[in-house]
Amino acid sequence: MKEKFKLYGSIFILVIFVPFLLMLWVEGGFGGRQADPVQQQIEEALPFVVAKEVSVGSRTETLKAQAVIARTNLWGMYLKNQSDDAQGKRDWLEPGGTEDLMTLWGASAYEKNMEKFRQAVKETRGEILTVEHQPIQAAYHYAANCKTRNASEVPGQEAAVYLQSVDSPDDMLADGFLSISYMEKQQMADALASLFQEDAPQAENLPGALELTVRDSAGYVTEVTCGRTVANGEAVRQALHLNSACFYFSELDGKIRILTKGIGHGLGLSQYGANELAKQGKNYQDILKYYYQDVTLEHW
Repeated sequence: MKEKFKLYGSIFILVIFVPFLLMLWVEGGFGGRQADPVQQQIEEALPFVVAKEVSVGSRTETLKAQAVIARTNLWGMYLKNQSDDAQGKRDWLEPGGTEDLMTLWGASAYEKNMEKFRQAVKETRGEILTVEHQPIQAAYHYAANCKTRNASEVPGQEAAVYLQSVDSPDDMLADGFLSISYMEKQQMADALASLFQEDAPQAENLPGALELTVRDSAGYVTEVTCGRTVANGEAVRQALHLNSACFYFSELDGKIRILTKGIGHGLGLSQYGANELAKQGKNYQDILKYYYQDVTLEHW
């Protein structure tokens, strides 16, 4: 009889306390992360953020990888702006854009497409990329120049040691990977005037006045010299609205011929390359750990 009482007593304790212990674990009561309104707001915003960052036609594992990237960057942004958030300022967590997505996909496809992003967020819930338990700068772009860039070679990005160069050979098959355009000399001179200021090139001296002084190991221009002034390659890219900083200038028929390779800044994950890896059977964890080195996939 005593043994029965002990058995029933043990069952009673389990029934009462196991749900309580589980609740504490989920809510962070034993050293776990405390669930809070910011976490909920981030998870609710993520499907819309990811929908704006990557094509809906991407493979499921690519969408999951992008969801982790977006979540990582949102947490990083939150921590950076935590003092503002204490005052209730979280505008950066209001993605909006529903109308833009409806215009892009059409109203009839909106719910079906959004469900793909919701599922990608759900299946990676709480996962971010960290170094020493802090969110990394999860840089990404559409297509690299067949290899991603090493942050140590990019001005201003040297501290991001987890952004190292890796091969991404399939990127050359991406639409728009190779772009050739033409620009009037005066148009280029006007676009670069504020960048080089007193050393701004004269239209008649272009493109010869611009010296592409330094390229990194992935082929991207990091320094452009005009006179005594040196400009960042990315700054020149942005001033001229080019696809990437892997650019080449030449003259043809009185105009400037501009050739670019790749789409985006070339750092971190290549979305096109990631999608090709997904086609080969790689999961999102494999993809992320290929493009970001020495990082931890951590639950927040």
